[in-house]
Amino acid sequence: MVYSVGEDIRDLLFDIWKIGRIQQLNSGPNETSQNLISMQFVDPYFTPYGQRKYSKSWKNTKYSSIMEDILKNMVFMKTQKMNVEDSSNYSDFVIPYWTPITAIRFLMRRGKGIRSGTSGYLCYNNTQNGFTTNLITMNYLLEDLGRTIDKDIYYIDKAEVSSKNKIMEWWISGVDKTSNSVIRGGIWRGIDFSKKTLLNQEFKYQDGVDNTIMLGKKTLFTDIDDIKSSNALVTDGALESLFNIAYNDWVKRYNLQFIVNFIVEGDERRFAGQQIEVEWKSPSLNDFNDQLKGKYLIKSITHEFVGNGNVPYKQRLVLIKNAYHDSKCTYLVDAKQTNLFTENSQVIIRKG
Repeated sequence: MVYSVGEDIRDLLFDIWKIGRIQQLNSGPNETSQNLISMQFVDPYFTPYGQRKYSKSWKNTKYSSIMEDILKNMVFMKTQKMNVEDSSNYSDFVIPYWTPITAIRFLMRRGKGIRSGTSGYLCYNNTQNGFTTNLITMNYLLEDLGRTIDKDIYYIDKAEVSSKNKIMEWWISGVDKTSNSVIRGGIWRGIDFSKKTLLNQEFKYQDGVDNTIMLGKKTLFTDIDDIKSSNALVTDGALESLFNIAYNDWVKRYNLQFIVNFIVEGDERRFAGQQIEVEWKSPSLNDFNDQLKGKYLIKSITHEFVGNGNVPYKQRLVLIKNAYHDSKCTYLVDAKQTNLFTENSQVIIRKG
């Protein structure tokens, strides 16, 4: 597959995973019949990630270094660019004949990033600057690193803006109710084998709010603390590890509670993990605009190519909004760390 970013032409390789049956397309009496073959492509790392199994041990090694070692030597990414956030905690770790993806998921819940100061690691690939594997925390993405912000503001209901950022369609996905119990908080229990002790760690809604960078001033929910809402058992680790696991589960579920979908004209410079700023212009709904304007994080991008359409290349942006920019509702919780809408793409991080 060949694609371009500006004047830079690049090749991207995929494995053919499945080829469907040939289907004949309907055609008129004077038209040449055409055949359609459906093909499914997968990332070339699909097989080494999820089908091969390994056994290996590490002694007193950073969580991030273990994950990086797995990616390079078991998923065979030695020649690929990597963006890895160092972890501050260490582990004695053994892969007990697991697949790489199983081991990485286990480690991501327990690793604590140095830059972000939190757990909640993500592992994903993008092609913005060549094929790059990212191993970073959720808060690393939610802060503003300068390089990740789109310089142009996206507008809704404003006809004179350029077509590049014109939002042709939008809709808001519903709340993920299955995550409600984890977001409310709970008690995580575990066993510290080195000390032969039982562990209990309470984790509250407020704990998640305090440790998360919010793209706004007010959280999505009121204070819904209820430590009886969930009860989890972890069979390994120390007390810090329990807190890291609890926060990892909380931040990933919380950030899926408010998902916005945009249909826009395609632009190869957009990528997953990028931030954009949105202005909701609606004279009769100023409160609505104040709540929803601001920074959004691109979770994923789906591409659509239509040869004979008015807009031949479209993108569907799935966006995360984890806080209201501002709200008159006094029952919402104030964010402790914020990355705010600024109207000129400058960075504001407030910590308190």
